[in-house]
Amino acid sequence: MKTKSYALGLALALSLPWLAHAEDPAPGPANTKIDLKYWVEFAKQGNAAAQYGLGYRYANGEGVDQDDAEAVDWYRKSADQGNAQAQYALAYMYASGRGVDTDLKQANDWYLKAAQNGNADAQYAIGYSYANGRGMAVSNENAVTWYQKSAIQGQAQAQYALGYMYANGLGVRQDEAIALGWYRKAADQGRPDAQYAIGYMYDNGQGTEENQEQAVAWYKKAGDQGSAQGLYAVGYAYANGKGVERNDAEAYSWYMKAAIKGRADAQYAVGYSLANGIGVARDYRQALQWYRKAADQGRPDAQYAIGYLYANGQGVKTDDDSAARWYRKAAEQGDAQGQYALAYMYAGGRGVGRDYGKAFDWYQKAASQGHADAQYALGYMYENGQGTTADKSAAASWYRKAADQNNSQGEYALAYLYYQGAGVPKDYGQTVALFRKAADHGDARAEYGLGYLYYNGYGVPKDSKIGADWFNKAAAKGLPEAQHGLSYMEANGDGPIKDLGPLGQGGAGKKDSDVSTGWLLFHLLMVLVP
Repeated sequence: MKTKSYALGLALALSLPWLAHAEDPAPGPANTKIDLKYWVEFAKQGNAAAQYGLGYRYANGEGVDQDDAEAVDWYRKSADQGNAQAQYALAYMYASGRGVDTDLKQANDWYLKAAQNGNADAQYAIGYSYANGRGMAVSNENAVTWYQKSAIQGQAQAQYALGYMYANGLGVRQDEAIALGWYRKAADQGRPDAQYAIGYMYDNGQGTEENQEQAVAWYKKAGDQGSAQGLYAVGYAYANGKGVERNDAEAYSWYMKAAIKGRADAQYAVGYSLANGIGVARDYRQALQWYRKAADQGRPDAQYAIGYLYANGQGVKTDDDSAARWYRKAAEQGDAQGQYALAYMYAGGRGVGRDYGKAFDWYQKAASQGHADAQYALGYMYENGQGTTADKSAAASWYRKAADQNNSQGEYALAYLYYQGAGVPKDYGQTVALFRKAADHGDARAEYGLGYLYYNGYGVPKDSKIGADWFNKAAAKGLPEAQHGLSYMEANGDGPIKDLGPLGQGGAGKKDSDVSTGWLLFHLLMVLVP
């Protein structure tokens, strides 16, 4: 896949994991080997522990037919006697709608009773409800209070959640060192989300000294337990040589493991690797399949990538209609590259009717997000009055934004406006400086422009030899104007001709009537290429 203006660079930002998962189901009772008839007998006699145990058996189909309604009945009998495990279990049934209609208020009421009775799982659960506004108003402060009570008792989910709250300053003063401490406690109990979080903190120097090797080690711990987030992070490390020696094949392998688990950014990375032959043989068809998986999860970069494959006939038959449709999906999600590509389709009438007004609007959206090619394109539309009223001053402003991002088209276009004095004061010095920048970025037109300026002494001392050198550079890249310029100089005895070969032979010895000075005027050939 062509990556001009849009290289993945595999710079997919790693982020802290989201808040901890909801609570687990109620744990089983002690002495589960006791014969069922004794559980029933003791439960009917009002023994709270037996009532909880019998409810658990019905909830899980252990020795009896699974029956959530019967489980709820026995959990309630035990809970009404103050059994904290039963209170937690009953709350869980209300929260998950098992044996009763889902009722988050009832769930929280029972979680709170169990939490107040010291049940660590319930303390975590009520903290989770406060943190996520589950059946109650969000209160990070209350969430921290309950997470802390649970975490102190060794509840791993709560330890992770408390670490997250400290890491992000939610309900408590941000303290990354304390966060790392709680993450470690949870990680020591085997929680992969905590292991990933520790890796992230080492990766970014949060709460500890930055240590890429340690980061990868923790990411691998998480990945080895099946964490898609950890697997993706290891792939990213290999792709970028962070904490490990760069190895594209290893990166692809780890990305694939995460992609198979359904992680969208990994699916996109696998697609990108396949499309570009990074760490794996290039295969556009396979790339398209993985891009689709990521796109189906709403990733705009994957939607753009699919559009690009259709637009360029890579892995599929060229189909501008499909390309425009996928570009639009990405664009409507605010993806700057998708917006730029859709604008390009409108400007060229590819897959959609030519519409400069819509092209202008989409270029503007992308340009406003800092997309350098879109900034240049918007400048071009202002300069030429396409989709908007011609405005050379506005054109110069947008060209400058693109040029400030080292966009060679923007540099060249702004230089030309300075040469003309259009939208900006005429300034050959600025023209020279901007042509040099564009030439440094390989722009043949700028090389030709410098040759012209030196040949005529505009903004620089007149020097035909230096002018010819710049013409040669541009001509070697196939720019017709430079070839004609050299022919003109040769015909008029101005400046040496070197290393042109057959490109310069056609004009050798010809007079002005054959190669006029008009060829030495600038030709602004603005070609928008995605």
